[in-house]
Amino acid sequence: MTAYFVVNYDVSDVEQYAKYNPGSNHITAVTVAKHGGEIIVATNKGVSLAGSAAQMRVIIQFPSKEDAQAWDDDPEYAQAKAIRLASTTNIDAYIVDKLTIPE
Repeated sequence: MTAYFVVNYDVSDVEQYAKYNPGSNHITAVTVAKHGGEIIVATNKGVSLAGSAAQMRVIIQFPSKEDAQAWDDDPEYAQAKAIRLASTTNIDAYIVDKLTIPE
């Protein structure tokens, strides 16, 4: 079943974060594709309707929750992920299944 990896965060160290985005974008893209994923949203823009939105919003679609988890745990992505985690705060990350409405 299709699943989404969703992460929202604020950038706390702009210089360090630049090593992740744009610095590691190729690693992220290659490893996402390796697990059958597609980056749907990756932006710091949007319209906040309620609450306080984090600075960055990312949604990645995968064939399954297992594929999303495998990407997040992928050793090839580990160094890039470490840079993202070290340069951001207010991180909210989760994996959810796509809504399927019964007929």
